[in-house]
Amino acid sequence: MTKIIAVCLVFSILIACNNSQQSEEQKLAQSYCGGCHLMPTPDLLDKKTWKESVLPKMALRLGVIQQNIGFYQDFSTEEIVAFTQANVFPESPIVTQEQWESIVNYYVTNAPDRLPDSAAKSTRLSPTLSQFVTKANAPKVEPFVSLLKFDSATQHLFVGSRRGMVTVYDRQFKRIDSIRVSSPPSDLRAYPDGSLDILLMGIMDPNDHNRGSLEKARKTADGNTWVLNPVLKKLRRPVNQSFTDVDDDGLEDIVMCEYGNNIGQLSWFKQQKDHTYQAFKLDPAPGARLVQPYDFNRDGLLDFFILMAQGDEQLSIIYNRGGGKYEKQILLRFPPVYGSSYADLADINGDGWVDIVYTNGDNADYSMILKPYHGVRIFLNNGKNQFLEKWFFPLHGASKALADDFDKDGDIDIASISYFPSKAQEGFVYFENKGNMNFSAQTFASPRQDKWMLLEKADYDQDGDNDLLLGYLERPPYRFPLPAGMTGLQVLENKGKKQK
Repeated sequence: MTKIIAVCLVFSILIACNNSQQSEEQKLAQSYCGGCHLMPTPDLLDKKTWKESVLPKMALRLGVIQQNIGFYQDFSTEEIVAFTQANVFPESPIVTQEQWESIVNYYVTNAPDRLPDSAAKSTRLSPTLSQFVTKANAPKVEPFVSLLKFDSATQHLFVGSRRGMVTVYDRQFKRIDSIRVSSPPSDLRAYPDGSLDILLMGIMDPNDHNRGSLEKARKTADGNTWVLNPVLKKLRRPVNQSFTDVDDDGLEDIVMCEYGNNIGQLSWFKQQKDHTYQAFKLDPAPGARLVQPYDFNRDGLLDFFILMAQGDEQLSIIYNRGGGKYEKQILLRFPPVYGSSYADLADINGDGWVDIVYTNGDNADYSMILKPYHGVRIFLNNGKNQFLEKWFFPLHGASKALADDFDKDGDIDIASISYFPSKAQEGFVYFENKGNMNFSAQTFASPRQDKWMLLEKADYDQDGDNDLLLGYLERPPYRFPLPAGMTGLQVLENKGKKQK
């Protein structure tokens, strides 16, 4: 009996020591892996992905692994100078080798051998979608689309190409114009006089160059030639913009998402009386993906709804306090492996407060595996601009979702796309609102294409309901020949009010 008690005591001590060790490892991970973003838990990735892909990149950020010539050969001198000045990769280690090994051990030991499969949940997809039909006369567009924008005033559709072209179509999808630009376009605004503001990324693939720009495009007096003049220069891979009078001085300002890569920022450009712009940083972090004006606190001033992806993934409000003053409130934070891709605002439950429809599914970085937490989520507003998750549908590689009463039955539905689907049926999914936070997930029985990156809603046929425009961008390395039937643009015509 005494021997049994002694053995149990030793075993208990060993367990206690092990738990203590794990606790110290977890504390180190929390301190260093949760210092710049929400700490990812080990169960978000499998052991192999942590050990061979993500943790080595983290080691660079902590200065444990020093950059060598092989590391720098992937960057230009301009980029090296930029992220060296920003101290993205410190010259001296932030943690000791022993501490780093403890962090690695914490993740590798506690991570699963493989992530759980969410495929069973996706069987809830019903291949009975009838609300939308594929428009047969959509223009043939190369699968290199970087921009889709429909202007309701002019009834023009603008399709931007990675190859440096903006093509203009009328509402019958007849090509009526084209504009050669210096780099891939990412956003656009049309004016009644026919001029355009075109946002150019500079270089589309991940980079830290400041070669992006906002260009004013106008036609010459004879109407034959487009002339572009820069409004803003030296932007870091800009992807989205909002035009509004931020400081209430009567002049339109610009809020700019400079996504960048290792460095980037959310910027506010104040328009001066001479129509030049002065730059201010609203958030000095890379990954600014979306800015959407909305008066959250109902004080008559437009605030800004922001999605930050990349590292510190988060949804936030930048409250406009007037006179160019602002205050940031983080609404929700996500681990850096989540792959935040888009967010839309809509009153989903009809209580008078705007809610959030959020997608995460970016799967092109250091952990390109199927993730069960990718998908579409709804965060409901409690009336105090506090948001709680109330609905989730797993969707591998979800890239965007838009909320609208598509079937005109008085409630908000959701249309979503995926760029990294596990099967073709996940490429486009329509969620019909059945009430009480219940949605029927529907897709086409035989999708014509399995993946999409861009999604826009527009009543292009002017019949009172919003149709959908889907865009596709082929990623390098390119597949040649491209799969038969692959297109850069698909038009889904809304069949109108649902018959009850």
